Amino acid sequence: MRILISGGWGFLARGLAIPLEAAGHVVRRFDVHEGDHTGDFVVGDVARLDDDRRAIEGCEALICAHMAPRSPDAYATPERCFDINVRGTANLFFAAREHGIRRAVVISSTATIAGYPRPWRHDLPGDRPTELYGLTKACQEQIGRFAANAWEMAVAALRIGYVVDADAMRDKYGREVRERNEMDCDRRDVGEVARLWLEGTWTGYDVFHVMSTHEAMESCDLRYTCTRLGWEPRYDFDRLPLPATEKTAPKRVARTRKGKSSP
Repeated sequence: MRILISGGWGFLARGLAIPLEAAGHVVRRFDVHEGDHTGDFVVGDVARLDDDRRAIEGCEALICAHMAPRSPDAYATPERCFDINVRGTANLFFAAREHGIRRAVVISSTATIAGYPRPWRHDLPGDRPTELYGLTKACQEQIGRFAANAWEMAVAALRIGYVVDADAMRDKYGREVRERNEMDCDRRDVGEVARLWLEGTWTGYDVFHVMSTHEAMESCDLRYTCTRLGWEPRYDFDRLPLPATEKTAPKRVARTRKGKSSP
C-alpha cells in the first residue's frame, strides 16, 4: 500500500519507514522541508488543509509523525506547537476521510501520561501531561479516537519512549547514548509496530506503548503491544550499562529477541 508519513524527513520518520519499505509498501514523505529529494515526497505545511489534501491523494494509509521542533521557543507558548501538532493532525485526518482512507497511526508519546505513577498500563487515558508538548500529544490521541469513533477508521496511537538509532546508539540530535534507559526505543521498532497495525484487520481505536528494552515489559505494559500485535522488539539496548542508581536493583530476566542486532 502507499502510506503517507507526515514529518517524513524527520529522524523518527526516516527510521520507521525502513520496515515499511522492506515489506514492499510505498512510502510518501510529507514535510515542510524538501529532504534529500529521493522517492515519493510532497513539500507542504500540515497546518494547511489544501497541502494535506494534496499530500494524501492516492494514498491508502496515514502515519502522523510530524512534530513541532523541540526548540525552546516552539513550546514556550501554545501558538506554534498547537498549530503544527494539533491543527496539522486534525487537517490530515479530515483529508484522509475525504479520500476514503480507513487505516491510520498517530505517533504519540508517553508524555500524555507523565503524571501517572509507574507502572503504566496501556489503557491509561492520555489525560495527564505535565507540559505543553504532552498536551499537544494528548490532543493528537483524541483526534485519532474521534476519527475511529465518528468515521469508523482503524486508528492506533503509539506512545513511544526515547527514540534512538540502536546501531549508532545516537539520538535525533546526534548525541551518543551511553546508558540504558527503560524508555529507549529504536525508530525501526516503531515502524514495525505501525506496519503490523496498518497491515492487520484491526478495527476501532487502540493505544500501544513502544519501547525496545526488556525493562519496559512490565513498567510500561509493553507486553500488551507484543501480545496484541504479535510483535517483539528487535533492536538491542542490553549492551548498554544501566545508570549507576539502577545497578543495585534486582536483576530482571532478559527475554529472547527475534533477529537480535549485533553489538
